[in-house]
Amino acid sequence: MNLLPKSKEEFAETDYWNAFFKKRGNKAFEWYGEYPELCEHLHKYIKVKDSILIVGCGNSILGNDLHDVGYKKITSIDISSVVIKQMINLNEKDRPSMQFIQMDALDMSFEDKKFSVVLDKGTLDALMPNDKNETIEKIDRYFGQISRVLRDNGKYICVTLLQEHILKKILGYSTSNNWSIQIIRCHEAENKTATTSDNTLPVFMVVCSKGKSTSPMVCSKI
Repeated sequence: MNLLPKSKEEFAETDYWNAFFKKRGNKAFEWYGEYPELCEHLHKYIKVKDSILIVGCGNSILGNDLHDVGYKKITSIDISSVVIKQMINLNEKDRPSMQFIQMDALDMSFEDKKFSVVLDKGTLDALMPNDKNETIEKIDRYFGQISRVLRDNGKYICVTLLQEHILKKILGYSTSNNWSIQIIRCHEAENKTATTSDNTLPVFMVVCSKGKSTSPMVCSKI
């Protein structure tokens, strides 16, 4: 079953994702590692009491796993109505506190400062396949929405391949808005991928803290 798009730009299109999840069915598809490989870092930066928004959730069970170890305030959004229906059906009985909402991350309807954590696993990479002007404008809207729905001192946590154009954009936005940054290399996720694929890419977790520093700090753990 071929699920790959004809071009990287299709990753940002609703029709592609609706078709993807119809073909994929209920079998979870995890980008850049699963909960066991990421949990050490996630638990360090996310508190059980946090109100968490997962953007571009897809059919990843990362939110389910977080819920099952005690994180009960989780809202997940995705642009695909197909996958949101799948996730509601999967979780409404055993995880009734979890919310799944069909919504565009570039135009969220949540009130300001609703969440203390925004969690992004692969969504920024999908939205930003290149650094063309129209793509940069789209990412400006995306970051603007994240900043709006995040509380002061809240965290934007992004699991990403951190290609050069993405790193440049994250650093530029954070510097302009006085956000501090930490960059962590996720070796566990890479090692897991290496056991099932010949094409292993580096995986990073970028933790941006909103308005936490008057002089943005970048701390790398490679």
